[in-house]
Amino acid sequence: MPLVTFSSKTMPESSEALRSILQNALDKASPIEDFIQVVRDLTRFELQHQLGSQEFFERFQQGEMGDRIEYMRWANKYEIYQEMKGSMEHLFELLTQYALPVSTL
Repeated sequence: MPLVTFSSKTMPESSEALRSILQNALDKASPIEDFIQVVRDLTRFELQHQLGSQEFFERFQQGEMGDRIEYMRWANKYEIYQEMKGSMEHLFELLTQYALPVSTL
C-alpha cells in the first residue's frame, strides 16, 4: 500500500482534498506488493528470532511465547499473511477454472 505522508506545508486544505489524495493512493495500491511487504516483515521476525512464522504462531496461540507487543505484531502479521495467501489462492483457482481457454482437442 502506498505511503501517504503530510508535512505542515503539504497538509490538505480540505476534507475533499484529503479524500482525493487517499483515493489516488488506493488506486495505486497493488495487492501483490502488499503481500510481498508482509512476507518481508515476516522474514525479518524469523531472522531476528531464528524461528519460522508458522511454528512461532502455533506456540504463540498456545501461550508459550508471552505477550510482548513485538510478538503480538508478529502474530497479527502472520494472520494477515494467511488471509492474503488464502485470497490469492482462491483467486488463482477461479482464474484456472473460468478464465483459461478451453482446449479444442
